[in-house]
Amino acid sequence: LALASAGVSVVAVDASQEMVRVARSKAEERGLEDRVEFHRARARDLPHLADSLGGPFAGGYASFSLAYEPDLRPVATGLHELLNPQARFLASVPSRFCLVEFLLAVGSGHPSFAGRRLGDWHGHKVGAQFVPIRTYTPHSFVMAMEPYFTLERMEALPAIVPPPYMNRVYARFDGLADALERVDERLRARFPFRSVGDHFLAELRHVS
Repeated sequence: LALASAGVSVVAVDASQEMVRVARSKAEERGLEDRVEFHRARARDLPHLADSLGGPFAGGYASFSLAYEPDLRPVATGLHELLNPQARFLASVPSRFCLVEFLLAVGSGHPSFAGRRLGDWHGHKVGAQFVPIRTYTPHSFVMAMEPYFTLERMEALPAIVPPPYMNRVYARFDGLADALERVDERLRARFPFRSVGDHFLAELRHVS
């Protein structure tokens, strides 16, 4: 909706019919229904939807949604069919290793929690439910998107600020939070911090 309000024509997909309904309702409330259309589908369905979604597209973006996919190869193939040559694809992906989470878990006496991301799948709390998600190292993510994409830029989201699920505790330390966020801005795109955040943002270039 933010892109649509800026004048961009958007096609969006989500696996949940209810989320699609909510998104359509919000688009109608903001008078954006002519600029954005929604489809119920998974990212892995893109190869079968290429003809019905329109395109080619000038770019693409996925926020966390790729964590639910068991295999990114169909996603890469579908995006290859949908995106213009040299188009950019941005993806926010959960990191395989989060340094701050690891240190806090070990320091608080919860070593099993510290290593929960290291397996192929782990439970992630969404509301009252735990759903399985996949985590990636930057290298494993880029390899999964080859040969259709090459990495142009990567940064942690965030690097040294605690993960979002710690927000209630973290928000109590206003001065510390401000200082950490200023430092985080300088570190998040640097090695090794860009690889050890809660998530990382990968900017990929579509290879024609």
